[in-house]
Amino acid sequence: MKKEQELIQRIREGDHEAFSLLVKDLLPTAYKTAFLILKSKEYAEDALQNALEGAYISIMKKKDMTNFRAWFYSIVYSRSIDIYRKNNRVVHIDFEENREAQSRIIYQSAQQTAIQKENKQEMLTHILRLKREQSLPLYLHFYEDMSLKEISLILNENINTVKTRMKRGKKKLSEIMVESDRFLQEVKSNGI
Repeated sequence: MKKEQELIQRIREGDHEAFSLLVKDLLPTAYKTAFLILKSKEYAEDALQNALEGAYISIMKKKDMTNFRAWFYSIVYSRSIDIYRKNNRVVHIDFEENREAQSRIIYQSAQQTAIQKENKQEMLTHILRLKREQSLPLYLHFYEDMSLKEISLILNENINTVKTRMKRGKKKLSEIMVESDRFLQEVKSNGI
């Protein structure tokens, strides 16, 4: 927190490099968040650009920011929702045809085994099948290691609402996984 405040002060004094230092570690998660909402690379990039501009302007207007990380993610969320509403459509991505989009969503460290990668990828594919209000909290919690409190700040929702959506999302996710497993078993048994 102290480092964030020092960087914010440097930005206000005209140090443009300080803004890059402040946001660079937040950008991958911010992009993934926007992509989960918008399901489009271009729209996610637009939302991220709008959020960066908004953050810079707010810093220069000397708005009080005690938790810049959560505050910035809430801006990304808001800008993504704005773009979603403006376009009033959902862009669906066929992951079988668009491997690039799939690889951009899923971040895997070099230390993880191939099995863990496959399981995380399969799980994310299932999470993306959920409604946005269920998929986003699950993604932020399990893939970005955010606390429920941070998620509630980002989504501007009561923490109990976030818990309920996560619980419903987990239940639906379980149903999807059981259905998917049955399909795979049927394919294997038919020799396809």
